[in-house]
Amino acid sequence: MTETLPATDPLSLPARPWRTVYLVTDAFDEVTLTRRLAALESAQCVVVRPNPVRSASDLVWDVLTAAGKNPAAVRNHRRITIDSAWAAAAAWLNAARTGHIIVERGHRLSEKEAVRLAELADTVDATLWLIWSSPRDATNTGNALESLGHSHPHGRRGKLPSNGPHRPLRAIHLDDFYRLLPLPDPATSLPPNPDENPDPDDDWPTLPDADFPIFLAVCRRRLAADTFDQLNHVYRSEAQRTDQFVRRHPHTLTAPRSGNFDRALNAYLRDERLGPAASPHLALIRLRAIQAALLSRGVLLRWQPASLGPAPAGCLPTWLTPATCRALRATVPTDAAAATVLSLHLSAAPDRFSHVLCRNVDEDGHYLYLPTFADQAVHLRADWAHAIDRREDDECPSYGHTTGKTPLPPYAAEIIAAQLAHRRAEGSGTRGHLFVNYQDPALAASERTLTELILRTCRRIGIHPHWLHRGACREDGQIGAGPTPHTDWMTARRLTVTVLDDQGGDL
Repeated sequence: MTETLPATDPLSLPARPWRTVYLVTDAFDEVTLTRRLAALESAQCVVVRPNPVRSASDLVWDVLTAAGKNPAAVRNHRRITIDSAWAAAAAWLNAARTGHIIVERGHRLSEKEAVRLAELADTVDATLWLIWSSPRDATNTGNALESLGHSHPHGRRGKLPSNGPHRPLRAIHLDDFYRLLPLPDPATSLPPNPDENPDPDDDWPTLPDADFPIFLAVCRRRLAADTFDQLNHVYRSEAQRTDQFVRRHPHTLTAPRSGNFDRALNAYLRDERLGPAASPHLALIRLRAIQAALLSRGVLLRWQPASLGPAPAGCLPTWLTPATCRALRATVPTDAAAATVLSLHLSAAPDRFSHVLCRNVDEDGHYLYLPTFADQAVHLRADWAHAIDRREDDECPSYGHTTGKTPLPPYAAEIIAAQLAHRRAEGSGTRGHLFVNYQDPALAASERTLTELILRTCRRIGIHPHWLHRGACREDGQIGAGPTPHTDWMTARRLTVTVLDDQGGDL
């Protein structure tokens, strides 16, 4: 059935059509192995712990649990079947770049389940390790793995030819397992999550709610000298950055192209300055400095915080925080997590998400490529934007609140990459839609379906986007989905921009 470990390192063997499965013998069920697996467990090294009381189709929920998902939240949902759960597990593991799948107490698996896990490891290009903690003979399981699930006797799937393909299988002992998978170096371990750090607002006292023309003067009068010096440094630096931004867009301040400046400013505030601000107080200081700098260039940026509640500065940074993405990564359906990421990051209703194609997403999920103009709705990917075979169905309607290449937060990249991997596994290619109807993948997802999906996901993780609702807008300027989609990042934060000087000169 099996081979003993050769003198050379098994991981240095040449590539085979199927990934090698390692059968680790642990007949005495050592306690130290359990502690070691807990230390090895990470996104790149997933530890599956099969539930001893389960049905034949419940293994996928153990795999999803090992991948950090919460299958209890969607297990009884009609959209999640066993096949779709396996596809979601493969997509999440593929996006996380999982390299090892370890099964603790692998003797609990049936032969069919062991083969299914080996197929999953082949799909995500990971190595499967089965910890056999039982004196029971593993010959049948090993034969099933080697024969790719075919039955050597005359079975329903037929007899595997003697000269046919076989999966490589290696039987090793715990010492070899410890050598091949050493513990991670504590010096190179990942830092804690950003949202687990101390509150950055602890360094700032309560800031005045004065408008931007007198904000700095009121702060000088109310704050201590050292605190004001720190605030003034941040304020001046932000004003200089804003001047540089305006100098990069001098031609967009003229009357015919003033709308282009609105889109550029919206993307600048969302992706560079206010959105990624570490705290609401820092975002408020930056906003006041940006307002003052823009006014000197003939641009009035107004903020009306009265309708944002008692703490309006808390609405200025992005709602897509690391804590939010960590909660979204516990979601099993990849489309629900990805649609929520885009909606929270863009502060947009999903009225046009159905037009987003797989080629609009970066391979690793770091960027979203969307066109700039509605009348010139072309993709901005340099490698295929001017391709001869580009067809009309490649075009994507423009978002008025984005500019071509939109960066996504790095902590949200895995979620977008998982949805892209899921769609490609379904055979979408580059021309397929990123979000499709779960009942008929040939159809794009409707706005109503995506809205319900996003709202249900936000409710589960405890977020209430006030700009997203189920009904149509009664007024053109009202935030939300409707016939006139005015929803964008600035409007959701009650920010409006007006170009006062048509020539773009200084006041």
